[in-house]
Amino acid sequence: MNNGFRGLAAATLLLPAAAFAENLSYNYLEGGLALYPDFESQDLFGLDTRGSVLLHENIFAFGGLKFLTDDVDLTALHVGGGYRHGLDAKTDIWGGVTLEYQEYEWDRGGDVDDTGLGFRAGLRHQLTNDLELGIGGRVVTGDLDYVGLTGTARYAIEPDLKLFAELDVYDSEPGVLGGVTFEF
Repeated sequence: MNNGFRGLAAATLLLPAAAFAENLSYNYLEGGLALYPDFESQDLFGLDTRGSVLLHENIFAFGGLKFLTDDVDLTALHVGGGYRHGLDAKTDIWGGVTLEYQEYEWDRGGDVDDTGLGFRAGLRHQLTNDLELGIGGRVVTGDLDYVGLTGTARYAIEPDLKLFAELDVYDSEPGVLGGVTFEF
């Protein structure tokens, strides 16, 4: 009987840890290439990098840098904090507030830049052991305000290394992104 209570106590203590082990990672760095083939009559191509770090069980900091170029150079930087809520062991909803910086610079001279607040949210789901799917949205305020939507897939090639592909609608202009995600 005493061993039964010990086993029940051990299982009760380990249950939250086991459920947390299945949660989606919020400790990652990822980077890759982005192509927006008709962004306001430009074929913008460049780099996209992002990262996130879990600060507490549900609170995380995140940010990203995007640099795209053609006749116009577009730089977009965001940094902020978010909150995740597990719907179950394989599905999270999340939301966050960011500080957003954007700059457009033309080859023939001239530029415009702006800093504003952003609101980002999404849903992430671990479909299989190797495949994660997600959708997200963002609203950026300020003089260069816009709305964006994303659909993302991450496929694990190693436990901490994934390939990602993303469809991004940036201010009603579609683009595709692809790269690698390293979880730590």
